[in-house]
This record gives sequence, structure tokens and C-alpha cells, in this order.
Amino acid sequence: MHTRIRKFNTRDTYQAILAALLAVSCSLSAAELSATPDITQRMERMKSMTPEERAKEREVMRQEMEKLSPEERARKRQQMHAYWEGLSAEERAKLHDERRREWEAMTPEQRAENRARMREHWEKMPAEERSQLREKLKARWNKLTPEERAVKRAKMCERMEKMSPEERQQFKMQYDLPAAKK
Repeated sequence: MHTRIRKFNTRDTYQAILAALLAVSCSLSAAELSATPDITQRMERMKSMTPEERAKEREVMRQEMEKLSPEERARKRQQMHAYWEGLSAEERAKLHDERRREWEAMTPEQRAENRARMREHWEKMPAEERSQLREKLKARWNKLTPEERAVKRAKMCERMEKMSPEERQQFKMQYDLPAAKK
């Protein structure tokens, strides 16, 4: 009886190894995604939490997002956007007010750290996505009535007055705003 010994060339071996690695990496990223709760479930669960618990949960979510690939992050952002759009205006206003209160409760150092993290996120964002976001924000601003714009400006002035002089200066430098008129 004659047994045949098949010779493998290195190209076939590399292709097989590459295919195996690709399959393993895909299964790991799919497992990571399935291990994290669905955005809708998570957000619904957060409704019953205290503000402190929600802040901790948002921090956990932020850390999880940093671990995801850009494609996975984009999918998560789309899910969050869809959830946000599904909320009533009252629910959105309530969440916005809560986040504003959390911000105001932070120490100046915590706010500076948060601003640095936001700036880093903005700088990492692709230029096209940044310009789309700017256009969206401009369109939203332009849809406001003059009275609504005046209210928003008054709120911003109020927030600026609450800032320490150092925070105010840092904020102005960050956004390249002109120095305050005396």
C-alpha cells in the first residue's frame, strides 16, 4: 500500500494561519459585543438608578467604548443616537438637566479633565465627521427663534459667571475666544 505525503507550500500555510487568526479575532470581537448589554437595555436600566450610579455607569460605558474598534464604536454611537431620538422631549430635557447638574457639581480639576478628554475625542474624530457635526449644530442653531437664542446665550453667560477665573481663561483659550472686555 502506498501512502501519499502531501507537500504544503509556505503560501498555503500562511493563508491557513491568517484565516484562522482572522476567524479568532472576529469571534472575540463578537463575543465582546455580546458581553456588553444592548444600549437600549442599558439606558432603560439607568432610568431607575440614582444620579451617582448613572454617572458611574456612563464612565464604565466610556471605558468600554475606548476598547472598541472604530467600526464597533460607530455602531454603538448609532444605537445611542437612535435611543436618544426615540425619547420624548421631556425625557431628553430631564437627562440634559441631570448631566448639567453633574457638570456643575464637579470640581474645577474634574471639569478640566473632562474638557481635555472631550478635546482629545474631537481631535481623534475624522475631519469629515467633524465638519458634518459642525454643520448639524449650525443648522440646529439657525432653526432657533431669536428668543430661544437669547435664552441660550443668557444661560451660557450664567455658566461663564459661575466659572472660576482660571476655568474661564482655560475655556476661552480652548475655543480661541477673545479676551473678556473690561
